Amino acid sequence: MSRYLALFVIMLISAIGVYAQSSVTQDDVDEIASRMFCPVCENEPLDVCYNPTCIQWKREIRDLLAEGNTPDEIITSFVDRYGQHVVGVPQDPFLRALSFGAPIIGTIIALIIGLLTFRRWQKNETPAKEDVSAETTNTKDNYRSQIERDLM
Repeated sequence: MSRYLALFVIMLISAIGVYAQSSVTQDDVDEIASRMFCPVCENEPLDVCYNPTCIQWKREIRDLLAEGNTPDEIITSFVDRYGQHVVGVPQDPFLRALSFGAPIIGTIIALIIGLLTFRRWQKNETPAKEDVSAETTNTKDNYRSQIERDLM
């Protein structure tokens, strides 16, 4: 009888252990998957993609959470295995700052160049209208005289 009782207690402890391991909810998996991107589909978050590869990755995330890994450890694990394209933002602080700062710096430089160009254009004086009309008349006279010479 004590054997059966010991066997029953072992089975009960095993069932509790399995239940404790499966306490990872789909929301926990989706929270981590929302910070990652599908390796097959372009720019699609992992949590909304139903590609077979994404389903496999979600199962792996669930298993890693059940083992006790933190979300950051899981994401770092995927980045180490599959590269920076797994996450939308680079993990390296320098690359992260560069990816956010480069467009801002480029925009500021373009605005400065544009302002300097417009100021230079404003400083250049356009020729007086009289000069333009005199030059145009002179060009027309030259053209007319050339035609008359060709016709004769």
